[in-house]
Amino acid sequence: MNRNVCQWISALGLLLACSLILGSCAESRTPFVGTYKSDQPVSGKGHIELVLRDNGEADWSWVDQGKSSKFKWRVQDGRVWLYTKEGIIIIVTPTDGNKHLSVDMSGEWHEGCPTEKCINFTRVK
Repeated sequence: MNRNVCQWISALGLLLACSLILGSCAESRTPFVGTYKSDQPVSGKGHIELVLRDNGEADWSWVDQGKSSKFKWRVQDGRVWLYTKEGIIIIVTPTDGNKHLSVDMSGEWHEGCPTEKCINFTRVK
């Protein structure tokens, strides 16, 4: 029975070590937490406000229409990744010390953000 206890303790120690290693690989959200507003009105519907919270939740709101969507978000490779409930991923590229965000709405992956299909945000809070 002592052998079984030792095996369980070893297995738990291994799981703890793996979770610490994997947890340390995630990039910090802290530099991106805040409220951003689109620089220009979008699609004739007004400005968008993007709120990134430190708990990994985000709101995307049409300021003039009172409509909003909820997202989950994380940081990977220096970019912000927004996840919808439907499984859509929107990649956000920060610039100027995270004061500005560029959101590629083209539906395709681009190294940069195509001007005609990009929403640019500036941090307001």
